[in-house]
Amino acid sequence: MTHKAAIYDPYLDTLGGGERYCLTVAETLLKNNYSVDIFWNGSPDLISKAASRFSLELSDLKIVNDPFRIVPSNIDLVEQNPQTFVVSQHQSRNIITKFKSLFNKLAVSSKYDLIFFLSDGSVPLLLSKQNILHVQVPFSQAPKFTQKCSNFIKLLFIKSIVVNSKFTQNFSHTYYGKQPTVLYPPVDTQAFIPSTKSKYILSVGRFDNILNSKRQDIMIEAFQKMASTNPDWKLVLAGGSLLDEKDNNYLQHLKHISQNLPVEFVVNPKFDQLTQLYSQASIYWHAAGYQVDQATHPENTEHFGISIVEAMSAGAVPVAVNKGGIPEIINDSSNGFLWSSINDLVSKTQLLIGSPQLLAEMSQASIQTAPKFSKEVFSQNLLQIIK
Repeated sequence: MTHKAAIYDPYLDTLGGGERYCLTVAETLLKNNYSVDIFWNGSPDLISKAASRFSLELSDLKIVNDPFRIVPSNIDLVEQNPQTFVVSQHQSRNIITKFKSLFNKLAVSSKYDLIFFLSDGSVPLLLSKQNILHVQVPFSQAPKFTQKCSNFIKLLFIKSIVVNSKFTQNFSHTYYGKQPTVLYPPVDTQAFIPSTKSKYILSVGRFDNILNSKRQDIMIEAFQKMASTNPDWKLVLAGGSLLDEKDNNYLQHLKHISQNLPVEFVVNPKFDQLTQLYSQASIYWHAAGYQVDQATHPENTEHFGISIVEAMSAGAVPVAVNKGGIPEIINDSSNGFLWSSINDLVSKTQLLIGSPQLLAEMSQASIQTAPKFSKEVFSQNLLQIIK
């Protein structure tokens, strides 16, 4: 018998790591006797675009009307203070509209055997047979008493809270009062194959400042410190931009501060282009979370680090900031390096460049680590949670 499932991700058009996560859930369910709907009122072309970018098979995924209608344009407000956003939305509705909306959500959700719901911090009231709440952002502030009481009731209908790392788990347990399950994000490790290495450092991350900025500005500053002593090396910055390149002020700023440096920008690369960049990169840099106090603002760190695992799959040695969920991937000085300051980043990179044998050994260790976070492992663990 075919089961019926639905996926909800209000930020689908950002096509980031969270969207890869949710859409891999969809692909896994489609391959395991589920028909799958996705709640979405935006462009219907987005699914084919996402399938191409993430190398997923989503041809049978059906787009249906979104009954929850969290406004994607308010993503920054949602991530900074989800409770304020939820309240402000409800205040703008009269009581009749409010109840109609609630009954519609309940009626729609009751038609499904499973709903996988990406939370903005709030807890939805869902009536499917099995509800899984996915939390990607570790919120440090405890909910107010009224919200806590409301969450308690709604969580009675939630079978599992799924988080993307132990780092997120620690904060989410406090926030929701319920122990979440860690389900590390899926990485298509088999798609990233090592090739002959070139003398460049790669970093992959979107060119915007949504939530956890990828801090390409810090990487350019670090590379400037070592460029003169390594004239045959370059820094390659690849990533997505929702805006046209000329309209992205942050991207234009990065280009300005990297003038006269061997820094190459690859904007909105296709998947094949991205895999080639990974395969030939010798070193991988990651700086999201730098200068963040993760005890008070954990949401501004990298909660896991999908791109780091992709790089490791291709044999690029990661040199990544020691924040968020990244230490769950990198065993410092074994399969990569963790850094805490710009000088630390520069010195550890210089060590790799100056020690080809060490670079080769760490490259092999990186390749051996990556399969622990593969898409296959993700799918197996997801099905265990569902069962």
